[in-house]
Formats: sequence, structure tokens, C-alpha cells
Amino acid sequence: MPTEVLPTAEGDLGRTPFAHLLVYVLDKQLTGALVLREPSGAEHRVRLEAGAPVKVHPGDGYARLGELLVDAGVIDAPTLEGALSMHGLLGDALLLAGCVERDTLERTAERQFMLRMTRLFALPPETTYQYFNGLTELVDDAAPPACTHPLAVLWTGIREHADRSTRMDATLERLGSTVIRVHASATVGRFGATPEELSLLERIRRHPQPLASLLEGSIGKAETLRWMVYALVITRNLDLGSDTRPLCADPELSKAMSAQAGAVALARIRLRSASHRVGSAAPDAGGDGDRVRAQPRPRRRGKPSSFTLAARRITTPPPMERVIAPPKDGTEPPTSAVKAVDPAPPHVPAPTPPDASLLADADGMPPGVPIAPEGQPDAALPAHALYRLATARLAERDLSGALQACQLAREIDPTQADYAALAVWIRSLLGGADLAARVGELDALLDACADHVQALFYRGFLRRRIGDEPGAERDLRRALEIDPTHRDAARELKRLELGQPATRPSGLYKQRS
Repeated sequence: MPTEVLPTAEGDLGRTPFAHLLVYVLDKQLTGALVLREPSGAEHRVRLEAGAPVKVHPGDGYARLGELLVDAGVIDAPTLEGALSMHGLLGDALLLAGCVERDTLERTAERQFMLRMTRLFALPPETTYQYFNGLTELVDDAAPPACTHPLAVLWTGIREHADRSTRMDATLERLGSTVIRVHASATVGRFGATPEELSLLERIRRHPQPLASLLEGSIGKAETLRWMVYALVITRNLDLGSDTRPLCADPELSKAMSAQAGAVALARIRLRSASHRVGSAAPDAGGDGDRVRAQPRPRRRGKPSSFTLAARRITTPPPMERVIAPPKDGTEPPTSAVKAVDPAPPHVPAPTPPDASLLADADGMPPGVPIAPEGQPDAALPAHALYRLATARLAERDLSGALQACQLAREIDPTQADYAALAVWIRSLLGGADLAARVGELDALLDACADHVQALFYRGFLRRRIGDEPGAERDLRRALEIDPTHRDAARELKRLELGQPATRPSGLYKQRS
């Protein structure tokens, strides 16, 4: 972390427990990085997007993905060792080699994220924290972000480690004789509560009473009731007589449900779970077992491992155990640090001549990607083999598979701007993508490689979609100045000059509304 970067806020978990920190950043919808340092010196980092934790990097490699998969019996130790030798994100290597099913990998990655986040609730009160507003690059990697709902993270963390919070007893004492009443627009459906906990929540809703009376009753264990009420209080899911809205409640939903306060049941206010992920790799820091730091090992003769045998079944690219080369230093620089050795690498050919029918097409046809050369020996360019696989998956509209292959190519060769640009482009195609954020990533890439034609086209295309037509025109014209045969840039510029509206992308991107 650069010494000149000053934190926006700092403190310790003794005065502000981790649960209260998460409530604050979620309430304010902050985007940035939260860095926690234990008295032992271990440093843990959490990336926040609009208040939600989406990546967590434990300083000690806690809950490694490979270990979780082995413990669950999904893969064996030799397969794990073989996957780690691929020198890329473990989840991507296993998925591309066919050693694990996508759904199984996603569930394990989600479990890993929850284990790592839940553990932070148990850090000692002497742990210090620093928040860096906007500096998400402090917690960055090639893996996709987690999408587990932040209220589920809060609920699980408090369930497991409520006793470690220095504020729970004081919070409950302040309730005094106040009647415990569930808020009419409560967001408890997003907690990911167990059936037993939902049953207790329903009883609390049906029989409002002071905490003391609740604890004296026989509806549940006193310890369980205490942490549940504590969680309800700090997430504002109790109606304590003040004009407050539950954390993460929809304003319109709150109004509608407040009008029926006496008739709302928990079953009616359960919201759809948002617990899912995009992609296959867990958000892990380099060198913790999910990315590889091992030194290259000499080729050994003998019986191939089970992972090697599985990898040989891949038809595109050729067998990965032969083509994957180790990264030079085992690290992946952030996008802002990408520097292309050659803005037009010799293995990327010039685009084909423009097609007049495409120039006149007004249907928002998906732009193409650079086509890999025929006859190129993939064994000589292992990252390029994965880049070819990414472009093939993209043509098949398999966005997740394309992103996985492209990320692995970037792991092997982080110097190629082609791979970085394509990764940004694929992420822009995923449902719910923040196009303005993708434009910002392309800004950083073009700062390092100003004449990268494909990055200029991608940025111009996306700028038009977010309403920046002057910027889009500049990018498209610059792309055509460098490469007059770029048919996609010519087609998009033609549409812009004709005043045709920036239609919703069709086909590969998303369905028309």
C-alpha cells in the first residue's frame, strides 16, 4: 500500500465492532477498501462495492479453495497439486480441465467467501481498521466478485461470533422495557436465516414484548434470542418508535408495508435471495494456495497425474499441461499498471476488410473480437491458446467460460493488453454490468497503451451506451486512424453519424426490452 495514501477513516474493533462497521458502510453505500490489522500483524482486506463486501483477502490464507474442495471429497490431493501447477486461478484451471462441475465450484466459492467474511467478526478488539474510499484496487484480482447479500453476511457473522462484539451487551441493555416489535417493512428475508430462526422471528413478530419477558419465556434459548435481537436492532429491523427504515429496505416497499403494519407476516416479506456468484474462481489473494507461487518444476517422466489425464481431454486449447508456462514473477498487476510490450503483437492479425452490409446494419450487431492466426503453435504461446479459447467461447455466447479463459490468459501473461481489453469487454456484457466502471478500466488501460485499437473501439462502443457520444466519436475515429480496416469501428461510427439511437445490445448482450 502506498505510504502517501491516507485512510478516509480509521479506528479499532473495540470501539466499533466489525458488525457495526458493515452496517455503516452498507447504510452509506460506500465503495472502497477496508483493511484490518490484527495485533499479531496479520492484515485482512475487504473490497466494498456500494456498501456490499464482494472480495476478501485474508492475510494468512484462511479457507483456501483447494483445501475446501479436497475436504468435501470433490477432488483429491494429486488433482489439486496438478491444478496448482497450471499457474493460474485454481477455480479456472479445475473448471477448464473438467475436474469439477461449475455448480459445485460456485457453491464452494460462495462457502469460502462466507467462511472468510464470518471469521472477521471474531477478530480481537485490539484489531485496527482503515477505510480507503474509492481505492478498490487495494483488493483486486482477476476473480469475479461475490454476490452474497450483505445482510446474509451480517446475520451469519453475528450468529457465529456475537460474543466477540464489545457492543452487544450495551446495545441490549439500552432496550430496557422497550417492546420488541418487528418492523412492518423488515428485510429479514435477506438474512438467509435457518428454518428454526425464521420460526423464532415469526414468534417475536406475533407476540411483541420487552426483551426481559422474551428471555423468560420458553420460545427459544436465551443465548440465541439475545444475538438475534442484537442483529435486528443494529440492522434497524425492529420498530422502536422512531421514524427509521430497515437496512436495505426498498423505500416504496416500506411505504406499502407500513400501511398494513398489523397484517404483515414474515412469509409475505421474504425477499428473493441474492446469494449467487458470477464465474468460477473465488476472490483470493495471490500466493494463498488459490493462485500459484510455486517455482517451475522440471518435466518428469512416468505415469501422468489424474489432473493431467483430465486436462488431456480438452480439445481447445491443446493439452494444458503442455502449454501453460509459469508467470515471470507470479503476480498480476492491476489494470492500471498494464503495459503492452507491443501495441500490435505479432500473433494478432489485422481485422478483415469492412463489410458494406455490416456498415448499413442498424440492428446493433455485436462487434467482433480479434481473430487468432491459423497454424500458430499453441505450445509456444500458452496464454494465446487460452485467449483463442476465450474468443471461441465468446462466439458461442458462453460469457462465463470466455471470462474464465481470458482471466487465466492474463495470469500467464499479464503484459498483453489484448487479454486485459478482452476481459473488460466480456465483463461489460454480463447482466447488470456497470458500463461506466468498465469505461474507467479501459481509460486506465489506454493510459498505458494509447494506440490499442481494440481497447479504443470497446471504449467508444461503451461510451455511446452511457450517453457520451462526443467521447465515443473520438475513440472510434482514433481507432480508424490507426486501422482503417476496422469494420466494427466503421459500422459504429456510421450509426453515430446517421444519428441512429444507441439501441440496447441484442443477441450476445441481452434481450431487447
